[in-house]
Amino acid sequence: MPSTPHDGSGTTFVFAGTTYTVTNITYTIADNNATDSIDVSHLGQTAGQTVATLARPLKGGAGDTGKEVTIDYLSSGAPITQGLSGTLSITGGISLSANATCKSSTITLSVNDAIKGSASFQVA
Repeated sequence: MPSTPHDGSGTTFVFAGTTYTVTNITYTIADNNATDSIDVSHLGQTAGQTVATLARPLKGGAGDTGKEVTIDYLSSGAPITQGLSGTLSITGGISLSANATCKSSTITLSVNDAIKGSASFQVA
């Protein structure tokens, strides 16, 4: 029987000097300077016609790296402050150390469950 890959054990997450007990990490790298065109096809076109497109009028921001980290963690009840910036460090399954800013943060309180938080960070 093949073994199930499990490379997340031992992964730690530290943001702005606080270590979090993480339950999930999603690390997204997007091409924010994509030069893809905008699809402006319409119902007036007939089958077999070429897709109608326009060039993108806007480009990605100069300070936007296209890197985002979303973490789910066990919490003491206080959300990570939205807008807070600091050093973000992940070690273990993936490695990352960079300045980041908290874009959004939520806390979930449920019956018969631990208090859980979720936060998304824009990585510099």
